[in-house]
Amino acid sequence: MYINIEKKFDLEKENIKNPILLIGWPGIALVAKLAITSIQESLNAKEFMNIQYFDFPAKAVVENGTLEIPNATVFYKAAEKDDGNDFFILTGTYQPQTPEGVFEFSKAFCEEIHNITGGVKMYVSTGAMISDIVHDAPSVYVCGTDEDLVQTFLKLENTKLYEGGYISGANGILPAWAGSKGYAPGVCLLAETLPLPMMTLDPRSSKALVSILKEYFSLEMDFSKLNEKIKEMEAIFESFKKQADQFMKPPREDRGPDSYFR
Repeated sequence: MYINIEKKFDLEKENIKNPILLIGWPGIALVAKLAITSIQESLNAKEFMNIQYFDFPAKAVVENGTLEIPNATVFYKAAEKDDGNDFFILTGTYQPQTPEGVFEFSKAFCEEIHNITGGVKMYVSTGAMISDIVHDAPSVYVCGTDEDLVQTFLKLENTKLYEGGYISGANGILPAWAGSKGYAPGVCLLAETLPLPMMTLDPRSSKALVSILKEYFSLEMDFSKLNEKIKEMEAIFESFKKQADQFMKPPREDRGPDSYFR
């Protein structure tokens, strides 16, 4: 399947410090994509690679009147301290759509990143987990290919071990591929969410993911945009709730033809 990886600039391997790969594909309530995009913007990470792939959906993207084909993008932020981490941040317009596409992309991507860096420390993927109840501070479930690495994340507040189940799509397969093929240990962080028909985003769950990554990697983060989106979400939810409550009210008692209500 056709894949084209275009680098915007070159990196010298010897100058790359303790590289980390962060992943956030669009998925349920755009939880992962919003989280990773927020980190990319706060770090002011620059576009490093543009990836065109024939397993992305055949849906042209229009934004502000500009027509573009779907792609994946890798952003790069160099460490500001000698003991810090360089960050490679992967997101995209869509995820690969077929099982073959997800595996082929994972294989090609891991090979490319290994060639560029000589090896990263870990692949950290983000995603969402549907829950019947979501608390004010959504829990983040952790799983990975390396038990010791998973335990380091579980030391953080508001995290839980994801003991069993499935993670569909590239958010699950890419870190699993990296770990199983010896490129780097892979970790997946899943924030619980309660997707509602009128909500296209769940910024509260995205913020839970960002908070974990912020603390784990000692990132300098600005939460102002996420907080604004959370307020917007809560306002929409309250409006929907009022309409639903009004709709569910029982009919008023018929007091006869001469009665009226004040």
